[in-house]
Amino acid sequence: MTVSFYPYVFDAVAERYVLAGAENGTFELSNANAFDLLSILGFEDLWSAPPQPIAAFLGRLTAALRKSTGRPSAEIPVTVDEMPGQLIVIDCGRSEGYLNRRLHELAILVQQSKEAGATHVGWG
Repeated sequence: MTVSFYPYVFDAVAERYVLAGAENGTFELSNANAFDLLSILGFEDLWSAPPQPIAAFLGRLTAALRKSTGRPSAEIPVTVDEMPGQLIVIDCGRSEGYLNRRLHELAILVQQSKEAGATHVGWG
């Protein structure tokens, strides 16, 4: 399963969020990585939060990037749970610095979306 991050424009007349165009693309993470990234950004209500104002979201990203400078996110090793006659479960792990790189990539997308007119960022 994945979590996608999308840029939105808030339509005040219709009182709804409209996707801000496909030219900026989306940003996707696995559920576990999205959970960790959103936690780093300080979100507590991870899965039911409404779209966030883009300036505030960029502020959270900038603060997280500054805080992580020189401190790569921890590696998570690959694990394999295997029992005879049962399903084999493989956790692919995560390389050192992975979340730092993804925070940077998300910051670029959000900044480009803001410059293109997006007002909010949402995920789901």
